[in-house]
Amino acid sequence: MISLYKPGNSLIHRLPAGWKLLALTISLVAITAYGKNLTGLIIELVLVFALFLTAGIGVKGFMKHLWNLKLLVLIVAVPQVIFNGAVQGAYNSVSVIVGVLLAALVSLTTKTSEIVSLLKRITRSQNFALLIALSINSIGLVAGFSANIVEASKARGVRTNPLRQIVTLFVVSLRFADDYAESLAARGVRV
Repeated sequence: MISLYKPGNSLIHRLPAGWKLLALTISLVAITAYGKNLTGLIIELVLVFALFLTAGIGVKGFMKHLWNLKLLVLIVAVPQVIFNGAVQGAYNSVSVIVGVLLAALVSLTTKTSEIVSLLKRITRSQNFALLIALSINSIGLVAGFSANIVEASKARGVRTNPLRQIVTLFVVSLRFADDYAESLAARGVRV
C-alpha cells in the first residue's frame, strides 16, 4: 500500500495517533467557529505553517502541499465567492484549505498502521479499520496515478487536456480497484 507517511523524529511524529486525531477534530471545530474573520484567518495560517515546520517538513514541503491543493482551491473558492461575497468567500475557502492541510499533516506524521490499530480498538471492527486504511492509502495512490498520467502525456509530447486526464485517471483508478478487489477475494478477505 502507498502511504503519505514521511518518517521523522519530531514532536508531532512521536505523538500517539489518538492524540493527533483528537487535536485534528478540535482544530477543525475551532476553524469552523473562529475562522470567519481576518484575525482568525491569520492565526490559522500561522499555526498550520508552524506545525509543518515543527514536524520537520519545512517551508518547501509546506509550499508543495499548498501547491498540490490548487485545484481544490479553485473548486472551493469560486462558489464561495459567488454565493458569499469576496471577503467571506475568501475566509471560508482558506478555512477549508487549512483543514485539508491539517489532515495532510496527520497523514504525513502518522503511520497508517497506527491509525488502523486505533480505529480497530475503538470500533472493534477489522472491516472498518481495513476500509479506513484503504481510504487513507488511496489518496497517495491516486496522486501517483495522476503524476504518471501527466508524465506520460509529456513524454508523448501531447498537450495536457484536463478532461482527458480526469477520464484517464478515473479508468486507471477503477482498473486498479477491480484488480485489488480480486486479489483480496483470492486471499479470502470478505468486505
